[in-house]
Parts: sequence; C-alpha cells; structure tokens
Amino acid sequence: MSEDQSPTDAEREFTRDIEGRGKGDGRWLEFQLSRALKQWGYVTDMRETAYGLEIDVVAKRKEPRNRPTDYIVAECKDWENRSITPNVIYRLCMLAFSCRAMPVLCHTTTLTPKAREIAQKWEVRVLTLEDLHRGALPAPNVSAPIEELCMHRRQCTPREGRGTLPVMLTYERERHFSYVPGFKAKGRLCEYQPIENADESHSSEDSGE
Repeated sequence: MSEDQSPTDAEREFTRDIEGRGKGDGRWLEFQLSRALKQWGYVTDMRETAYGLEIDVVAKRKEPRNRPTDYIVAECKDWENRSITPNVIYRLCMLAFSCRAMPVLCHTTTLTPKAREIAQKWEVRVLTLEDLHRGALPAPNVSAPIEELCMHRRQCTPREGRGTLPVMLTYERERHFSYVPGFKAKGRLCEYQPIENADESHSSEDSGE
C-alpha cells in the first residue's frame, strides 16, 4: 500500500472493530467509498460536520481540475429493508451546495421513484458498491433506457427538463445562479464550465475577439 493509500487515524478509529457489515451505523460503507475516492485521486475525511450537521464523507481532489467534482460531499446508506426517500436527497444537496461541492450518494438499497427523479435533476452521483470498482468517479445518470424497440426520437435529459428559476430572481446578468455553485451548465448532459470563464467568453464575443 502506498503512502497516499494508507488509512488515516480517523479511518483506523472508525474501522478498528469492524470485521464486516451489520453494525448498523454505516461505517463500513463510508470506508469503502473513502477508499474508492482515494483511488480516484482524492484526499478524504469521514464524519465531518457542516453547520452542525454530520457529513459521512468529504473529499478534495489532490490535483484540482477546475471542475465541480474537485470537491465532494457524500452520504452513505448501507440499508437492507428501506428505500431512500426524497428527504435524503434534499439533505445531501443542501449540505453539498452549502460547501460548494458536488453531492454523491453511495447506497446498497433502492431509491423511491421521486428520490431518483430528484437525484437525476440535480445531477447527484448515485453510486452502488459495483461503481466503487470503477477506474474513475462515475458521471451522473442523465438518461434512462427507452422501452420502445428501435425508437429514434430524441430523449429529453434531466437537465433539459429541469426548468428555470423565477424570472424575478434571475433577470440581472450579474447575478449568477446554478445548481452547481460557481459553475454554469454546458450542453445538455452533465458538462460544466466555471462562471468566470463563461463571463470572459461572453466579453470576447461581444468585443469581436
């Protein structure tokens, strides 16, 4: 194990007496996600607080790429008999956006239809145990399988179907609002660009450069 992958003191404390799952407090899944994030180039901490509310895993990319995923706030749900409800997604998004980070949900159960819809519209990374074996942080789920055979009609993505904010709050160009703080949506899937760069791009276009 390399130096970067060695467990931190916090991880040793959380996993000292964990032989497997079944403890009921979620530490096992938190550790699995933390370990995967380290493999994906992040440094992590577990069970931090934001404004008095507990966060399961927080992560920061070792080499920032000026993308929303440079910072992550994650919630872990190692449940067997309960589905994830909209309240879980709302709380995760509130904490993540308060920290100017991207929300990640790691779970071993199912999401209710409404919870899944909210997660798609807010581009939450929803990860299963299998996803933790991937080579990089998975993108958000921005499309669903189609039922009709050979259907070629263009499918609306969650970003396109999300709608807009009230006009009264957004009519001034200088006031930037986004579901990803500091970044502006780019395209119809899940790409972003920093708001500062977007402003510079508009200025160059206006000046004819």
